[in-house]
Amino acid sequence: MIPDTRSIIPDSSPVAPRPMVPPCPTPSAPDAPAFPPPPGGFRNPTTMHSRPAGDFMEHILAVARAEPVSASQIADIGEEVAEAEPIPECHIAPRELPAGTLLHGYRVQRCIGGGGFGVTYLAQESLLNRTVVIKESFPDSICYREEGSLDVRMHDPESGQDGYNWAMSNFLREVRLLATLDHPCIAKVYSYFEEHNTAYYVVEFINGVSLDKLAAQHAEKGIPIPQSSLFGLIVRLLDALDYLHGRKLLHRDIKPDNILITRAGLPVIIDFGAAREAYGDLSNNIVETPGFSPAEQSTPNGNMGPWTDIYALGATLYYTLTGTCLPPAKQRQIYDTADPLSTNTSLLSTYHPALLASIDRAISPLPEHRYQTIADWMRDLASTHL
Repeated sequence: MIPDTRSIIPDSSPVAPRPMVPPCPTPSAPDAPAFPPPPGGFRNPTTMHSRPAGDFMEHILAVARAEPVSASQIADIGEEVAEAEPIPECHIAPRELPAGTLLHGYRVQRCIGGGGFGVTYLAQESLLNRTVVIKESFPDSICYREEGSLDVRMHDPESGQDGYNWAMSNFLREVRLLATLDHPCIAKVYSYFEEHNTAYYVVEFINGVSLDKLAAQHAEKGIPIPQSSLFGLIVRLLDALDYLHGRKLLHRDIKPDNILITRAGLPVIIDFGAAREAYGDLSNNIVETPGFSPAEQSTPNGNMGPWTDIYALGATLYYTLTGTCLPPAKQRQIYDTADPLSTNTSLLSTYHPALLASIDRAISPLPEHRYQTIADWMRDLASTHL
């Protein structure tokens, strides 16, 4: 799993690369089943906002062989998500809630992840007997968990109050944002509650494997992801981003670890902690994942827009195909050492050059050289006739 490197202080060290898919003739792979579009297609009239790429999406899904990743391409996912790396314990009490803790009708099964501002748990909803994911607000730089009561306390109530209030406000903003979204490739939020002197929200459990793990599985087997399946992933992720951008939202943290592939082979975007409601509300909050975030995202008052998420998705696809992260974006603006995908002879034996060239354009270091909107990228894909 790619480490959670997102922080307010940019980290210049790149994410450790995974093995590159070895150059070899494309082995025959079983055909994936045709993608079943959601009822009514992607355009939900009750929640529909401006969707510039929507017309292209329906056309591409109808005429292109845009397939999900087939079950045979994914190693056994299991009934539950893999257990995360253990989170270091606080000197006062463990940072994560213990298994069996009852929260507002949900019983915690185990911790499955965490970052500087929160902890994520797998849990069981007692009333409906369904598995869910619970995210807890826990800014560990200013807080600790009190032994016995499990309440979250500030190390220094006087100096830490502003930071604690900001974290709680940002957490509530995130869940309110998620509650407004309705798209098949975005995880759904169920509820929000406060307990143990902090806040929680409950989100849909996606029984799947992250995109970085899927790429690693293919690399280990020496089998590239089939072009039809890769194209299907790209089209659906572009549609989800087009939906967000149509609502004036930026995700700002697209990376392989934040994309889950379900058992049906469909991608789902998770972790909206860095998302913002309006393009103008971005100047004083720097969030960066080295190797995936563009330069403007780590620059105060950076000019961010749809092209920002476009770079991150392109960087994610670059990593998926090569097993290598892009160099830091600011470094690339000075001297770009990233090899173009469209000239990679190994990849060209499997993928259409126009498809690879579209990813190359998406990861251009300078924003003005990238696609400016999802619709621009979709027009290029629509003209390739893959």
